[in-house]
Amino acid sequence: MEFFAGFEADGFAGGDADFFAGAWVAADAGFAGLDAEDAEAAELDALAAAEGLLEGFEYRFDGLLGFGAADESLGDNRIDDVQLDHTRLPLQWQMLEGEAQVVKTRWVNYTVFPFDEFSVGAAKYQLVIEEAWMSVKPDRWIRKMSLEHKMIEPFTDRQVREGVISYGVSSYGYDIRVADEFQIFTNVNSTIVDPKHFDPRSLVPFKGEACLIPPNSFALARSVEYFRIPRNVLTICLGKSTYARCGIIVNVTPFEPEWEGFVTLEISNTTPLPAKIYANEGLCQVLFFESDEDCEVSYKDKKGKYQAQSGIVLPRL
Repeated sequence: MEFFAGFEADGFAGGDADFFAGAWVAADAGFAGLDAEDAEAAELDALAAAEGLLEGFEYRFDGLLGFGAADESLGDNRIDDVQLDHTRLPLQWQMLEGEAQVVKTRWVNYTVFPFDEFSVGAAKYQLVIEEAWMSVKPDRWIRKMSLEHKMIEPFTDRQVREGVISYGVSSYGYDIRVADEFQIFTNVNSTIVDPKHFDPRSLVPFKGEACLIPPNSFALARSVEYFRIPRNVLTICLGKSTYARCGIIVNVTPFEPEWEGFVTLEISNTTPLPAKIYANEGLCQVLFFESDEDCEVSYKDKKGKYQAQSGIVLPRL
């Protein structure tokens, strides 16, 4: 049922609710030719064996097959039968990665019998449905955008790993470094952490090659790299495994389309022990997702409050 409901989701539903198509799908529609290990194919096998379940989709075939209500030449029962093609695989999937997107293509082969299975006018059709997916970008794209469009500065075009927590471009992302500037939370001044009225006295500044975050505490830092995000790109930032295995969690919100600046990094020490963060080494990984079309309003358009930030920027309202 999900398969035929997908026709409607893809925009192929009939618009004329008064038109009786009389369409049905033969019980021997040929789904057995599909790979039994394919979960979706198994669902289609079950559908083919239960013709009665398919009768509710007859109106959707009206729009799908392009018969309009004004066409009276075929009479009331304009489609006697719709059979999926026995000679070819009725459902095929193809994943293609283009420059800007991944395209999922589906082919559905079927034959239309206007009056009966032996009448003149039977015709074979192939329905092609293409859907664009937002895709994660590979190393070659990250390298090109950084070298030609300054998306990341400074840019390291390889993974630096020897003797350090790794940083630089990876297969499908970029491992950014933490700079040697930190702001560590303290309770010395007994302030309240209020996002709307943040008190800078809640933090103690620190600069050095390694920062110790107290047990069950938190620190802010910034990236070494300056980012310029394209208008049709959104990023997600995740902490590195080496730190995560030590109970050190990095939380960085997405970089929105056309945002630029140094990244303010949020680092939590969830352990009952002091935790060390190494400056100028990798801290988290950025993944880049490119849409098939530009957004209507970018972060730059709405003059976001953290646009072009430098240094560690505290909460703003």
